[in-house]
Amino acid sequence: MKLIADANILFSFFKLDSTPRELILDPELKYNLELFAPKLVLEEVGKHKKDICSRFSLDPKDFDVMFSSLELFIKIVDRNVFDRFFPKAKEILSGNIKDVPYAALSLWFKDRGDEIFIWSNDKELKILEKHGIKVFSTEELLELLSKTDA
Repeated sequence: MKLIADANILFSFFKLDSTPRELILDPELKYNLELFAPKLVLEEVGKHKKDICSRFSLDPKDFDVMFSSLELFIKIVDRNVFDRFFPKAKEILSGNIKDVPYAALSLWFKDRGDEIFIWSNDKELKILEKHGIKVFSTEELLELLSKTDA
């Protein structure tokens, strides 16, 4: 299953006992998740290092190690790859500018014929479902995965 992970999901990666972290690190690859994120999400996570360390009681050195390992689990996609989908994404998300890169990346995948989903707890992204892109919250994703695991 191909999923685009948003910044908040990746922020949760730094919380040692979080469900997103568990799914991202899935050692047995039992769920067969293929994760993607626009490159700017790394910049966003990096900008919030101090906040993340404080919020999750994380040593900055541990953050650095975890941050550098993100690309082992998530395929990072440069904006130039999906840049032509930004106008359509802006139109769909009118006013929700921070989520445009996720929408644009999902539209690029969809245009290629790939089945792609977005993993986000942001309810505003649900508008993408009107355009054929399913958005799963962590809770919804767990529910789906438990059904396929049974």
